[in-house]
Amino acid sequence: MRTFSLMATTMLEWIRRWLGRVAAGPASQDAFRQLNAMAPLKPVLGETPITDTSGVSSFVCREAVLNRDQRIAGYEFALGRKLQSRMLEQSALIRRVYDDVMLRNLAPLSAPSLLGDRFAFIRLSADSLKNHLLESFSRLNTVIMITPGMLAQENFAEMRASLGHIASLGIKHGWAIDRPSPEINEFLYQADFVEIGTTALDGIHLKMMHREFRAANGKLNLVASELQTSDDFNLCYRCGFDYFKGAFVSSREDWHPAKSEINRLWVFGVLNMIRADAALDAIADCLRTEPILAFKLLRYINSPGIGLLRKIDDIQQALLVLGRERFYRWLSLLLFDFKQPGYRERVLNEQALIRARFMEMLAGCGHVHASADHLFITGLFSLLDVMMGQPLTEVIKQVSLPEAVTSALKGEPGAIHDAMSLVIAAESGVIDEMEATAAQCGLDAMVVSGLMIEALAWSQQLIAVGE
Repeated sequence: MRTFSLMATTMLEWIRRWLGRVAAGPASQDAFRQLNAMAPLKPVLGETPITDTSGVSSFVCREAVLNRDQRIAGYEFALGRKLQSRMLEQSALIRRVYDDVMLRNLAPLSAPSLLGDRFAFIRLSADSLKNHLLESFSRLNTVIMITPGMLAQENFAEMRASLGHIASLGIKHGWAIDRPSPEINEFLYQADFVEIGTTALDGIHLKMMHREFRAANGKLNLVASELQTSDDFNLCYRCGFDYFKGAFVSSREDWHPAKSEINRLWVFGVLNMIRADAALDAIADCLRTEPILAFKLLRYINSPGIGLLRKIDDIQQALLVLGRERFYRWLSLLLFDFKQPGYRERVLNEQALIRARFMEMLAGCGHVHASADHLFITGLFSLLDVMMGQPLTEVIKQVSLPEAVTSALKGEPGAIHDAMSLVIAAESGVIDEMEATAAQCGLDAMVVSGLMIEALAWSQQLIAVGE
């Protein structure tokens, strides 16, 4: 009993320090060393063993999940990939601590509610289904994805009770498996989602598993995960899976710049006119020669998000209402307008918007003392090389940009470049990179996670207006 009490007390102290709420003193470091001696965390190859949590961050990583319409249907939130795999080897107590850390990071941010109709998939171990923090996610678009670990038959009764608890909160659940698991079919068939790791399975196995799950529960949503290439995606799509995730989503493999309804070189010309302080009537005359762009501008200015009391049907009046800076931003966004977009174009578009908004919100935070507008444009333009299929140095020669933005895009050191490095690291999900770039910007994990989720929500709202 004394040993268990020590472990529980130490765990609570560990969680508080990990979340940055109290400083780690000598006493708490000694307590952690005692805990680590009883339940050591095995280091992953290439990582430094954890001997003191005073420097451990609680960054939450995201991964896009696509549906059969090749649109982003939601995001999975989890701790770093290395940490996830390492936790499966630990005791139930250790797993609960790590799950608690992630829930404490997500709960104050209201991630599921900010994502609107999209799902927020949260990966937890089977030991954490009665965590009181789950009440914060009640009746939102939350899906708890359970990693079964070593679920033994003698624990089935407890598992049924845990699943009943999260169902009473109005929370959907699913299971993440990497092989056929007939020993837990009772739970798999009753879930809302089953995620199948595809790495070790061929097309025949995937089709058989799909057929089996569909026969058992026609309403079950099947998620194909760990998809590395577009060929993997196409195979699982033909097999009938409902959702898809993996490295293929953001891969640029065999990707060619897609056509747009917008003449991008013409857009660059108008952007240069704005930067040169050309008269609004001259800019309006240019817009009138591009009917698609004029239509998009008037649709945008009259959208509910702008909130005007009366309709505007004159281009020059629309420019006056928006103002130069706002029009410059809106026109820059149209560079990511694609004709007949597939999942790659949609993901690229959303990724650019997230980068822009994330960087804009960094203005004035930590060491990032830079213009919000400059940060926004840097984030947006940082993907123009991918979108146009040209080196970024060639792209920025075609458009007049503020000097600070051009320097950051060229990789020259400074606050804007540091902010760009942080947003790119946040996309990678590599904890070491996230820690290093956040420290460079003078930010902690909670701030970074909060800005990431707010940027996701903002980009979704903007895309909805455009559609």
